[in-house]
Amino acid sequence: MKGRIILVIGTIFLFAFLSGLLGYVTMGGPDLETAYHEGNVEITQKSSAGEVPHTIEVKNPGQRPVRVKTGTILRSETSGDLVTAENTEVAPESSAEVLAYSLEPERRTMKGSDLEPAGTVPSLMQDVISSSNPENPQEAFRTQLMIWVLARGDDLNIYRGEVYATVKGRDMRFYQLRDNITAVKSELASEYGLTEDQLNEVNLNSSLLNRSQSPFKIFSMLEGLKNRFGAIP
Repeated sequence: MKGRIILVIGTIFLFAFLSGLLGYVTMGGPDLETAYHEGNVEITQKSSAGEVPHTIEVKNPGQRPVRVKTGTILRSETSGDLVTAENTEVAPESSAEVLAYSLEPERRTMKGSDLEPAGTVPSLMQDVISSSNPENPQEAFRTQLMIWVLARGDDLNIYRGEVYATVKGRDMRFYQLRDNITAVKSELASEYGLTEDQLNEVNLNSSLLNRSQSPFKIFSMLEGLKNRFGAIP
């Protein structure tokens, strides 16, 4: 039985690796950060403060496609930082709109601001973003709250910046936001094995965010396989 389980887990990891490799090969072209530093791309904030998710515009005047990867940090001197929420490709001599989440809760995003790629968020946060559908409003809001919790922990101020704009834009009450934050903390604790103290102390530079994909998610995937194909003998 243990051998079968190990085989299934190995197959899952191999499939994920090959999918990523295939995506890289078929998409081709430089990634967003490389293209930006080569002077071949422009990135602009298109949505206003409080929108979830945000929308950015990527203009590619070059002759090669540009790859946009989930989890890319987008910094700005005049606006709150963002993180890309999807993988896509911007064709040569064209532009595309890309969904993104707020990464800097205490600063409002400003429509029309120029953005600059600056690396990627830690692996755990990437997993949170990749596991959600940004085109689903409920999932997007839940994911946005998770990002803010992981970025600031107990220092998250719900009465400032982008968080405040989000509450007002959704016509919420602050007690409702606090209830939602409590709920996503419970989800993060369950999904990634984080304690309450860790969630309170976590921030974007915490080493615990560099852990690989949650082992709990692997067992969840195995349970799904068992439900679909029957119990593993």
